[in-house]
Amino acid sequence: MTDLQKERLEGLGVDIEETLERFVENEALYFRCLNKLQDDKNFSLMCDAIEEGTDAGKAFDAAHALKGVSANLGLNKLFNELRVITEVFRAGSMDYDTDNLERLKAAYSEAISTIQTL
Repeated sequence: MTDLQKERLEGLGVDIEETLERFVENEALYFRCLNKLQDDKNFSLMCDAIEEGTDAGKAFDAAHALKGVSANLGLNKLFNELRVITEVFRAGSMDYDTDNLERLKAAYSEAISTIQTL
């Protein structure tokens, strides 16, 4: 991993050493998994459920799955925003904090943009 890649990942809240431990120090495996985030449908499924505004269970399933993926990948900025909104949906509510949703969208966009530069 180059210094530039480390810097960009750290900007997403990634603790490189801790995260690579989960991937048995296999950087190639980590980058393959990281690149798959772009194909993960859970962000769009969550946004669709939020837009529909009627199915907290659907929103929860998508947010919870994405939260797990972001945790495993060490994307802590994204994980922290997902943690908040996931608990709202877990309670069966669609009464989420709009500021949290905006920060979540920004963190997701930043993660995808950064991954594309790696």
